[in-house]
Amino acid sequence: MFPNLKAEMARYGFTNAQVSAAVGRPSTWLDNRLRGKATLSIQEAIIIHDKFFPELDFDYLYAGEPLNATKNL
Repeated sequence: MFPNLKAEMARYGFTNAQVSAAVGRPSTWLDNRLRGKATLSIQEAIIIHDKFFPELDFDYLYAGEPLNATKNL
């Protein structure tokens, strides 16, 4: 799930543990969501977007399939 979020995390050098900590969750929390084993609430998605990727389009970041960021900004 969230291939664009994964790609942007890699591009910016953010780890699952860093993003999980920003939401106040244990380090394995985000991994479970990225693998589709748990859901991501809208509140959690907003926190991640605002803290780590405010310059990126929200819909691009959480799209269900890979998208080109430049087409969405």
